[in-house]
Amino acid sequence: MIMNSKNSLNSDTQKTLYLKKSRFTEMLIEKNALDRSGFERWIFCHGMLFNSPDKWWGDYGQRDYPHEGVDLCLYEDRSARIRRINERIKIPVMQDGVVKAIFKDFLGKTVIVEHEPDYNNTGKSISFYAHTNLQPEIEAGLIVKKGDIIATLADTGNPRSTIIPHLHLSIGLPSEAFSYDRFVWNTIRRPEMITLLDPLAVIDWPYQVLDAEDPTCRGL
Repeated sequence: MIMNSKNSLNSDTQKTLYLKKSRFTEMLIEKNALDRSGFERWIFCHGMLFNSPDKWWGDYGQRDYPHEGVDLCLYEDRSARIRRINERIKIPVMQDGVVKAIFKDFLGKTVIVEHEPDYNNTGKSISFYAHTNLQPEIEAGLIVKKGDIIATLADTGNPRSTIIPHLHLSIGLPSEAFSYDRFVWNTIRRPEMITLLDPLAVIDWPYQVLDAEDPTCRGL
C-alpha cells in the first residue's frame, strides 16, 4: 500500500494541517547524499507508525503504550530496493528552534527542540529525535536552524539490543501546563501536557506500509 502523507492524517487532522510542512526528508536526503541511489519513499512495517499498539521487533507483541511517533529506518530507492538507514546517518532539525531538553532513552539519547509559532499562529510546537548520538555541540539552550545536523543514529548493534538502528520522531503541541523541568519519556504520554500529532503529515513525503507478514519486516 503506497500512500502520500498528505492523505493519511490522524484524528488531530486540523491541528496537524496548521503546522508548517517540513523539508525534513528532503534535508535528510541532501545531508546524507541519499539522492545518489534515489530516495523514492519511506517504508514502514506494521508497528512503526503513529499510535500503533504493536511492536515491529522482538516478539512482535503489543507495546506497553501506543506508539508516540514514527520509526524511520527503511526506504525504497529508484530500483525498488528496500534499504536501511544506519548509524552514520546525519539527522537534521526540521525547523528553526531551541534545544530545550536532552535525556537518555533505552537505545541512545533523545533531544527535544522547541519551535516558535508559525504563520498559522498555532502556538509553539516541539519535535523529539530519539535513539540518537548527539553532536558534541548540542546542549540545552542552543539555538538551531532548519537543517542543522543535531545527531546521528545510535548504534544498537550490541548483544543486549534486539532492534536495528532507527530514528524515532515525535511531534507535539505543548499545553500551558507543560514544563521541561525533570522531563522524562513518560511525560510524552500525558495528554494534559502534550497533544501528539502524526509526524507523517508534517514531514510530507510519500511512503509505503508493508503487510505485517512481509519478509522484509520479519527479517529485521
